[in-house]
Amino acid sequence: MEVTSIEELESLCFETAPPADPAWLQFSEELGRRGPAPQFSSPLERQPVYAEECRQQLKKMTAPDARDHSLIQGIHKTELSVASSVDHFHIPVLQLDLSEFQEQEPETVIVYYHGGGLAVGEADSEELTCRRMLKSFNRPARLYSVGYRLMPKYPAEVCVSDSIDAFLALSSKTAKNIVVGSSSGGQLAATVCQRVPNGSVYGLLLRCPVTSDPSDAKIYIPERYRHFHTSRTPSFVSTIFQYLKRSVPRDGLDTLPLEATRQELLGHPRTWIQLCSLDTLYSDGLCYGMALFDAGVKLRLDIQKGWPHTFWLKAPELPNALEAENSMLEGLRWLAE
Repeated sequence: MEVTSIEELESLCFETAPPADPAWLQFSEELGRRGPAPQFSSPLERQPVYAEECRQQLKKMTAPDARDHSLIQGIHKTELSVASSVDHFHIPVLQLDLSEFQEQEPETVIVYYHGGGLAVGEADSEELTCRRMLKSFNRPARLYSVGYRLMPKYPAEVCVSDSIDAFLALSSKTAKNIVVGSSSGGQLAATVCQRVPNGSVYGLLLRCPVTSDPSDAKIYIPERYRHFHTSRTPSFVSTIFQYLKRSVPRDGLDTLPLEATRQELLGHPRTWIQLCSLDTLYSDGLCYGMALFDAGVKLRLDIQKGWPHTFWLKAPELPNALEAENSMLEGLRWLAE
């Protein structure tokens, strides 16, 4: 939906989460029958396991007899790196080009930031979605997925600086630059848009973004939005995502995207936000939409009612996951107009 009034956004504030979709409840029950999820002593232990799970899922979803087999065809894949401005670390980047237009300069460049709480995920962890995005174009386009460094080995500010360095190195001077992020990658995408020069980002696409730290009595949420930040409560918890837990406020960052002033958001690119109503981060995205609209930003919103946080990543085989992906592609087309 295209947002035309702040009242539209305020009406989407839920005190309790809408009921879960029956299809999700069925999938959740099936998930429970598979046994408990593996437990890890630290994020460092989980990181390689998560990365391998994502690669196996891509392999499964693009197998010869699988629904998304076409997504591994017609795309040229390259691995490269970008030097960090902080310490010259080689930031891994996955580059995807449409084979048909590989020799042509892209008209659209997508810079993609994966999710994972800034603690898991690599440049190829959301490759299925990245490929789907690129294949939606019938003209020269390129996608870069950024493998920024992760906590706890590196502080959150390094995640941010890697993301900004990657955008500055990879964005085009002539093409339309679209910045995309899911979950904590949405936090990075929003931060990049706030920190790079006005006009360098053509459009912003956020999926279940992290934009605030609602802990400690919401003191890190601007007063204007505190009343509408309601989703950090048990009714929004799902079997795949509970609460984003931080060891220190804001993960040690000075601010998060929702704390930007109206003045700082002036000139912000048009933005498309996808939210899931069964998500403790629902209010993060909704309140950020309010902040953008308050600053006069063109805004469209998509709400997946009854579905949990970035469920298309955990259960890509579900028909509803494909529907959510297709809704995202509509948003991408709008941004690229």
